[in-house]
Amino acid sequence: MNKIKGSIFFSVFVAMLGLMLIAPITPSLIRELGLREIHSGILISVGSIMTAVMAPVWGNISDAKGRKPVILIGFIGMSISTLLLTVTFYCGLHQWLSGGLLLFFMIVTRSLVGMFIPAVLSSSQAYMGDVTEEKERGSGIAIISAANGLGLILGPAIAGVFTLFGLLWPLYFGIGIATVAFIVNLLLMPADKPAMTRGSIKVSPFQPGLRNYLFVALVTMIGIVTIQVIGGFYLQDQLNLASEKLAGVVSLGLMLSGTAMLTAQYVQAKWLKWEPRPMILLGSLILVASMLLFLLTSYLPFYYSAFFVFGLGSGLMMTGFMTGASLSVRNEQQGGVAGLVAAMQGISAIIAPILSIVLYQANRYSPMIMIAILTALLGAVIFARFRKRPGHNASDRTEGREIHPGTEVRGRS
Repeated sequence: MNKIKGSIFFSVFVAMLGLMLIAPITPSLIRELGLREIHSGILISVGSIMTAVMAPVWGNISDAKGRKPVILIGFIGMSISTLLLTVTFYCGLHQWLSGGLLLFFMIVTRSLVGMFIPAVLSSSQAYMGDVTEEKERGSGIAIISAANGLGLILGPAIAGVFTLFGLLWPLYFGIGIATVAFIVNLLLMPADKPAMTRGSIKVSPFQPGLRNYLFVALVTMIGIVTIQVIGGFYLQDQLNLASEKLAGVVSLGLMLSGTAMLTAQYVQAKWLKWEPRPMILLGSLILVASMLLFLLTSYLPFYYSAFFVFGLGSGLMMTGFMTGASLSVRNEQQGGVAGLVAAMQGISAIIAPILSIVLYQANRYSPMIMIAILTALLGAVIFARFRKRPGHNASDRTEGREIHPGTEVRGRS
């Protein structure tokens, strides 16, 4: 069991690392290639769109074919697609490709990266659902959330270190680490049997129980992406920071958020072991408190506190919606539900940057107010359902899991 959980943690960490290695260097590469800022936005968007589209597909494939084969395919695809993206950038920097042709190959290769990363994320979350009993599902999902958080923290830091050698060096590292992950999982991850049996049905995002957790996922990830997008602008405008100091301040703030996410997820996995709804309820209250800190203070130490508190709240909410979604479906639907959760993350990465920038241009405080209102409403709904259904623990496990004729419901050892 520890070998499986270790393999899952490493897989999710490497997938998130591969995603975060690309984002920090894209604007610099765009300018070096003589392209416009909008092209950077296009590259980020196409990657997110492919993640949103392909995550449910990979999840369903893992239900039918098994988790390990899809994870291995994901890492092969990550290695090859990142290599192709690197070659494209290399050709552009040496002026072997330019103009529309260069942009075309950049979009295609970036789309491929976005296509294969969710294969790892969806299948890993589904595998954790397979190997954990319902009472320990929250602890198992917290391991995945911690791997997500660690990738979010270390990805930009590693990219920054490797750019000292050259703009493409973070991508070289990404190719290498994905290859290492493929070898490690090939040798160490236990083989598993397909979960889908004859008579099984694919999971629907609208089925009772699950749809609530997918909505929590969307709101939580919109909040996380919004802070990543406009946090720097907000601090600079609020504190009149010089541009050369801004990057360091924002990086420290985001690292504090990532550290807090890891802390919350470790405490949940080790000691709390709460059911999904209490996690989401407490996380939403903490997240609203962080928005109030952002809005009401004007001193840098308090902004750092806001980043940390934001990480605590979002960490609990992330573990809560992943756990709740996993518990709301049958064993043979774990891949499908993991894909839908990953798709919510992809959708948030598409809409949040545009929405947050538009709101920020209208009023600098409005993105934080939006997050606070959405999260408060979400917390109110969860609280109402919590009080209405005192037996919420059982409902989390059974809601939306009707037994259909001819369907074999089984677990895994």
